[in-house]
Amino acid sequence: MELFARELGAKGPVMVIVHGLYGESDNWLTVARQFENDYRIIIPDQRNHGQSPHNKIHTYEAMANDLLELIRSKTNEKVILVGHSMGGKTVMRLALKNPEIVSKLVVLDIAPKDYGTFSNFAQTTTNHLKILDSLIQISIDKMSNRGEMDRALSNDLPSKKLRQFLLKNVKRNKTGGYSWQLNLPVLKEEMPEIMDGFSNIQSVNSGGSFPVFLIRGEQSPYVADEDTLVFNRFFPGTQMVTIPDAGHWLHADQPELFMKTLRYLIED
Repeated sequence: MELFARELGAKGPVMVIVHGLYGESDNWLTVARQFENDYRIIIPDQRNHGQSPHNKIHTYEAMANDLLELIRSKTNEKVILVGHSMGGKTVMRLALKNPEIVSKLVVLDIAPKDYGTFSNFAQTTTNHLKILDSLIQISIDKMSNRGEMDRALSNDLPSKKLRQFLLKNVKRNKTGGYSWQLNLPVLKEEMPEIMDGFSNIQSVNSGGSFPVFLIRGEQSPYVADEDTLVFNRFFPGTQMVTIPDAGHWLHADQPELFMKTLRYLIED
């Protein structure tokens, strides 16, 4: 699949930043601009998100293949892979499958494990099926502004921060009305795969000599101390860094410290 991608910077090592569930490339522009003088940065929209095509398949195997196709169309160099949440699982799957294209791997607040048994594993995120059902049920095509949409979601999704993040996916269509850029029915159908994505890997051999870093938020329950064991099953020698006073969206909760940490880890 040919993904939509934003590109910043014109020289230096290539860094690819991959967003998470309900996100898009635009969410990472602030981070990318901090690095554009020293790196060439590629920020894709994953399938069924943003301006990239919709497809009935939404597996990590497919998303890793999408990302591989994009990278090979842009550069022959090895790249720094940075992925948050669902995007973190995508870059891990790609690094396992094609270690020869990776110079460094940075995973942001997600582990290569099954999250399907958790209904509430972030302060601002409730059950994902509840989120998707809430988005599907409101008729945004009949609404005149985002304020009306926000009010319609407020009973089911009480977090203002979460609603604002989700409503970034609302765009005007060619007729002047509103529509979702997210492929909501497919994301709902594929939620078991999105929550897991690694249990189906029978043997592990990353085959890569690249360094692997995990950056987690101190207040985020997505990555527990014991998850270093599962990380080292897939990527031996993973180094974990914890950002204090940050939740799952650590780049938004502690932007300055996150930037300094990421720069320190990726610089030679």
